[in-house]
Amino acid sequence: MMALTAAAVAVGVGSAPPATAEIVPMAPHERSFESPFGGFTVGTRDETINRLPPMNMVGTTREALVSLVSYASIEGPAGGVLRTGYHVGCAVAVTLATLGSQSEELGGFSYTPGATNPYNFNGYIAPEPLATVNIAPGEVKEVQLAEKELIPGKTVSTIIRDFHIIVNACEGPVTIRQYAYVYAKSAEVDDSGAIFGDPAWL
Repeated sequence: MMALTAAAVAVGVGSAPPATAEIVPMAPHERSFESPFGGFTVGTRDETINRLPPMNMVGTTREALVSLVSYASIEGPAGGVLRTGYHVGCAVAVTLATLGSQSEELGGFSYTPGATNPYNFNGYIAPEPLATVNIAPGEVKEVQLAEKELIPGKTVSTIIRDFHIIVNACEGPVTIRQYAYVYAKSAEVDDSGAIFGDPAWL
């Protein structure tokens, strides 16, 4: 299990966290793209958001466990990567930006390389069960959970199970939305495509 602690907030004011756990299934999404080298497909499925009552019993804290499968395939003489994660949106300033204990800056976030991988994937998986996000007022931040190298002619996937999201100092619901990006590269062409899940509130 991995954990995301995001001090974030508010697209609506006055909503209380759930009193009991609530599992919300989300719709699958898939897109196919034509490219000069052939084409590629990217998708997500089996996404669930398990909203939890906060352990600290504070009305400004939100918790959830998120799970999903992302996948991609590529045709033609090309390679690339599949990247999966969540966007976290807020309307009020929040603090912190670390994953794990020994962090390294990356595009406005921090992450900890070299942690023990809980799954046998070739690629990046968000390390260790601790992460926090710096979000200034009105910002949306991108939290990458996994990266998988594409194999021409095959479908690759990443499986995220029970990624723990904790949102503190929140006057109203936080909005999260999953994404999956494909970055493809051939000798002649670089190409990209993405799909986005449906926004959900915590």
